[in-house]
Amino acid sequence: MSDGPPLPPEASPAAPPSRLRLLVQRVAASRFALFSMCLLSFADACCSPILPEVLYVPMVLLKPERRWYYAFWCSAASVLGGVAGYAMGYWLWEHGLREFAFEHVPGFTPEWFARVSDYYGGNAFLWVWLGGFTPLPYKIFTVFAGVCADKVDFWVFLLGSITSRFPRIYLTVWLLDRFGKPTYDWLMRRMSRVVLALLLVALGFVLWLQFG
Repeated sequence: MSDGPPLPPEASPAAPPSRLRLLVQRVAASRFALFSMCLLSFADACCSPILPEVLYVPMVLLKPERRWYYAFWCSAASVLGGVAGYAMGYWLWEHGLREFAFEHVPGFTPEWFARVSDYYGGNAFLWVWLGGFTPLPYKIFTVFAGVCADKVDFWVFLLGSITSRFPRIYLTVWLLDRFGKPTYDWLMRRMSRVVLALLLVALGFVLWLQFG
């Protein structure tokens, strides 16, 4: 007879790990780990919804002596992915997206786009840096920078990417090294929500002042 209610699967010590978790662990321990991490980081910066933390956190935990080596390559791949996002936005805008947006998206007029692109271009470093360092989706800022390429200087964009992605990823590794994964997960869940909420409020206020 049981002494109490059964534990849920995720809390049971005997619960087997999920297939996805097993796959991530196998990749993190394989000789393709570094390439896979760089691929995830590159894609996250331009088109993928999968964050590189999914892989590089297990890699850092598995081989902590290589944590800064992994951080460098993850950061470099993210910056290169941002450049790809910039190129993607520029190419799409010049090959049909402009006409589609103006003709089929309600309220998306050339005049409105000119105002938004002027504002984005005038504060390009700030917006790219915020997208690269905070929980905001970096890929949105990289692709939109390419869409606004006439207003966003590429070298300003690149500087914003380098000075945000490297500190963001190195900070992640430092938190793992300093506090361990359970505390890191706890901090990220709460800090991401608070920072994201504050940024959305600030963004809404700035856009209201500029366009309201």
